Amino acid sequence: MKKNFAIVLPDKAGSFLGVSRVFRDLDLDILRVNYNKVVDVHTFFLEAEGTEAAIEAAEAELSRRGLHPERASVGDVRLIESRMDSHPGSMVPMLELVDRYGYNISYINARVDHGGEQSVLMGLYVEGEKDFVAFMDEANAICPTVLRRYDKTVDVLDNNLFYVDFALEIGSMFDLDSEQCRSIMINSNRIVQNLERTTNNPYKPFAYLREFADAICGSHGEAYRKNGRVTHFSTAGGVPSVLIEPPCGSNTWLFDCGDTIFAIDSGYSCFRAEFEATLRELFPDWDERCRELFLTHGDVDHAGCCDLFDRVHAVGDVMDNFRFQHAGEPDWRERNPSHAPYVAITNMITGYESPWMSGFHCLGRRPKDAEEPIARVISSTTGDPAWLDVGPLHFEVWEGAGGHVRGETVLIERGQRICVSGDVFINIHGQTKPQRAFNLLSPFLMTSVDSAPELERTERKYLFALLGPGSWQVMGGHGGLLEYEKKE
Repeated sequence: MKKNFAIVLPDKAGSFLGVSRVFRDLDLDILRVNYNKVVDVHTFFLEAEGTEAAIEAAEAELSRRGLHPERASVGDVRLIESRMDSHPGSMVPMLELVDRYGYNISYINARVDHGGEQSVLMGLYVEGEKDFVAFMDEANAICPTVLRRYDKTVDVLDNNLFYVDFALEIGSMFDLDSEQCRSIMINSNRIVQNLERTTNNPYKPFAYLREFADAICGSHGEAYRKNGRVTHFSTAGGVPSVLIEPPCGSNTWLFDCGDTIFAIDSGYSCFRAEFEATLRELFPDWDERCRELFLTHGDVDHAGCCDLFDRVHAVGDVMDNFRFQHAGEPDWRERNPSHAPYVAITNMITGYESPWMSGFHCLGRRPKDAEEPIARVISSTTGDPAWLDVGPLHFEVWEGAGGHVRGETVLIERGQRICVSGDVFINIHGQTKPQRAFNLLSPFLMTSVDSAPELERTERKYLFALLGPGSWQVMGGHGGLLEYEKKE
């Protein structure tokens, strides 16, 4: 059994040695350790392996020693601003007050403005709230003094339990429980560890994670409509079609096929209410129509709202992805150490739940011996090349070799000149401004959105080679419709 631990240790020699002995005595093998005093003075992260009984005993011993991360277990830094007349010794009374209360100064910045008044910013390490209230009363008796807020990922004034504060902040945005906040701590640390050799700023991952969380949190309700885009168009064969581009998450392509509404991908689950409202506005007879969905792959930003559809088409590898999730096993993304922590955080803050597959239809599988970057899927029922037929649409089904992620699927409709490319090809130049900003975050946090970047580039080139000469409508997982003209 493996388990990740977040441990708060005193900032003194021998602290980690004591914890190491606990794990040694319980015959637990420490697989991973990460600590960076620049980021957080007190918090260590480690992964250990051993028996379930030994893991539970370690948890109990750490709890007995008071080493579990809690904000109350250590003080933090308060940023105050005092304004005083500028003259020799003007700062002395305030510094004497700070000394009397026993506060350490972690930061100070003083300057005189054009009016001759001096502004003094001080970061004070504070452990008791009651004493600090009294301190502020006395400080204001000396000169006007106020408490200032600051962004810890930008202004590094306090690195005491930074991870705890960060996790609690994200947790408050999404109403996460204590166990989920603990997971935010551990997985944000794993992202930091993955990126230690790619960025000189240890706080940059936290800034990106906060931007990611802010974008998700701020795209609900009217913002979903305001910052999203809905585009109406027709296929070459005259099928009425719609593209929904949310501010965050995948595109959804919709085809009005008579009795059936056919959709490609379904976005994040956290936008289910906004997505469903948009669908019902576009199709007032939504409840009376047959609703079918095709998943280009199993990523959380594409598969969040499968339950809105009567039938879901996917290849075997995508269905395996969901089976792994239901069994509590790592899915295709989570098997990549660079992607796993980002996926864990995304699942939590978007409220993702693995889709139940009672309405799923397996289109088939990519042949195990296929050598092409993108190969024709073979139906598991007939043994012939797989097709997906919905109304007037007659799609060939192709699957990539896993450059983006295993199960990546492409549909080609040669009669109507349609290519549904999923994330094998995205129209990066056709994204909305909110989409573009949001889609810049995951490549950094995952080191790459592609499981095998070089293979993905090969697949993308091969995809366009599959298309015959003439005009094509290319429908990617992100970005607008691409009208593509292939020459002879």
